[in-house]
Amino acid sequence: MKLTSTLRNIKFLSFAFTASAAVLFSSCDKNNDPNSTSGQAQVRITNAVEGSASQELYLDGNKLSTSAVAYGSSSDYLQTNTGDRQAQFRNAGSADVNTAFSVKLENGKHYSVYYAGNASAKSSLVTEDDMSAPSSGKAKVRFVHLAAAVSNSVDFGLGATTKLFTNVAYKAASVYKEVEASSHFFLYLAGSADVKLDMNTTIQAGKIYTIYVSGSTLATLKYHVIAEN
Repeated sequence: MKLTSTLRNIKFLSFAFTASAAVLFSSCDKNNDPNSTSGQAQVRITNAVEGSASQELYLDGNKLSTSAVAYGSSSDYLQTNTGDRQAQFRNAGSADVNTAFSVKLENGKHYSVYYAGNASAKSSLVTEDDMSAPSSGKAKVRFVHLAAAVSNSVDFGLGATTKLFTNVAYKAASVYKEVEASSHFFLYLAGSADVKLDMNTTIQAGKIYTIYVSGSTLATLKYHVIAEN
């Protein structure tokens, strides 16, 4: 009887040790993983390269896009893991990488990832999106300069003497500012009063917008409006 009891105790202790070791090693592997996550972020994909094929975004080798994003279009916000992620833009259905970059995604935050540049110099831009609501009766606007045709800095505003953002560099984004609903915007070369692009768009109170410009030539210069909420 004592022998049987002793054997049972030995088997139980052996099992307990094995289980504990498995948990320990599993925990070590997880803690040593530089891409381990503790939350979720939201990512919007925008294709701003004129003449490009529809794009798919990959994070750590896995496709995030639910469908390819054509030039001038944007996806909805897509949920993904947080952490230091390795990103790639690829043509739809292709394994070839157009541009690769790293992006740090934090829990609970929203991001926009832009396919930028032109046919001969593809690149990317990542921005954090401010989803806090504007004041009552106001809208909130941000401007992003992605027009390869205008590599100089630009100004963005309500008029030549009422510019909201000045000296916005190519492949850069402004901060957000509150504006009146139904505001009318214009694009200028930095420091100039000559209108390069009339952006007659509809702005509604309570909404948050990103307005970006794209185009590889002045003749194809366009503005695009993304409603973020």
